[in-house]
Amino acid sequence: IDDLLREYLLFRGFKDTLSTFERDIKQDHDKGFDANKIVNELLALASELKIEELLEYWRYLSYRFFSHLSPKYHRTTKMFEKRLLRLYLVSAVNQGKREDIRAFMDKHGRSLGQQGGDWIPWLGIEYLEEPKNRAEFEAYFSDEWYLSLRSALTDFIQTVFPALAIPRILLFDKEHRECEALRRKVKLYEEHLLGETRITTAPATSGPVDFVEDHIGGVAAAASPRMRPTDANPVTGALEAAVSSETQLLDMIPTDEVPSLLKISQEEIFLEHNAGIGLAKFSPSGELIASYDDESILKVWSPDPSSAAPKVKNELDFTVNAMAWDRRHDHLLYLHDEDGFIHTLNTNTNLMSRQLVSEKRYPWMQCMIASRASSTLLTVCSTKPENTSDVSVRIWDAGANKTVASRRFSAAAEAKGVCAALNHNGNIAALAYSTGYVRLADLRTLETVGTIRTKQRDVCSAEFSLDEDSLMVVTEVGGLTQWSLRKGSQMTAESTL
Repeated sequence: IDDLLREYLLFRGFKDTLSTFERDIKQDHDKGFDANKIVNELLALASELKIEELLEYWRYLSYRFFSHLSPKYHRTTKMFEKRLLRLYLVSAVNQGKREDIRAFMDKHGRSLGQQGGDWIPWLGIEYLEEPKNRAEFEAYFSDEWYLSLRSALTDFIQTVFPALAIPRILLFDKEHRECEALRRKVKLYEEHLLGETRITTAPATSGPVDFVEDHIGGVAAAASPRMRPTDANPVTGALEAAVSSETQLLDMIPTDEVPSLLKISQEEIFLEHNAGIGLAKFSPSGELIASYDDESILKVWSPDPSSAAPKVKNELDFTVNAMAWDRRHDHLLYLHDEDGFIHTLNTNTNLMSRQLVSEKRYPWMQCMIASRASSTLLTVCSTKPENTSDVSVRIWDAGANKTVASRRFSAAAEAKGVCAALNHNGNIAALAYSTGYVRLADLRTLETVGTIRTKQRDVCSAEFSLDEDSLMVVTEVGGLTQWSLRKGSQMTAESTL
């Protein structure tokens, strides 16, 4: 937008206006509405002992942004002002600038003392030899407190921007970015579509699986409408012609080579947490990510860089060992805690309810997944975290808050983990054990209807393909393989993550 304004002012010949515009850009206190830059400026002023500049900048932010917030945020604003002042005092102590502390207290000590409370000990900090060794100050001198202040202040400032009235000219930029994002998605889909046609059949590695026609029923006939010819659509015809020419080239590849399945077209890194992330799940729409870290912080946020602050950020009072999104209502998130309760979080209202209780005999949740077609929730639990030779599979009706069916399944004694996947209608479940053994079960009867022996070790994830002709299997070392469910459980493709 700034570049467009410069171009327009030059076009109109407004040179004086352009000079003023450039001067204001250099003194931009809003930092381009970048919360990280604003926080960096605040922390730098405090650390460099520029107290008057710090207070002036904070007053500007209060007038410019914080005044637009709901009154319930006024207390939060005061809290961050207090933390910045304490960062200034801590920095002065670390730098041995006792005279700066004395000047600060001479000017602001009376008003701070009138606030009472936890400010009283700080009024005499300049007279202490080693304040950081005293219990009331120790936490403020730690790196963890500084990083926590940075993270929390950034999150807070990010919540401010959506409260501002957006100029109409910025809507043009927003729509332009949305169009660019859609173009990128279309390009990715085109690359994915062409990539799917490159998969050929590899030699069989195990016995046949004959359950598909009876239990998935009709998927083969409707498999992947993207791959069926049609005379009515010239675009599809052109695409198939391109695919046909590529297939001729692929015929030259030796048949004993398994083609690569994965093509990564884009990678991004997001710094949403200050601790190790234990769980992360995309919402069914792909627009949000739920992530949970080792400090019991749960966030629901958007990977879109144009998005504002996290939609949900909670410090939970229980430990989460499994999570799953509701596939039909993508604002609902299921959380399983260490005591066996399954909580339902409404991410729109940030309200949580505790509804379901898992079986005490199988306290450790291995995986939890929701059906796309109903309110069914599938859970797989074991007696111990790293022993899945004996697991309990339970079918829950999340709407009625009750168990529909359950059954025990046994596997090899060395099985140390199990993951699950559901097909499109929730009738077939794939239980993939760490040993590489995959059990296919009909959830209407909880009977085993097929098996696959992938000979892959340390399997950690499995998923049905979109046309349900195949099962994708991922190992902990980054191996990705695709197994046919209709051709005797052949491995049709493999790649490395």
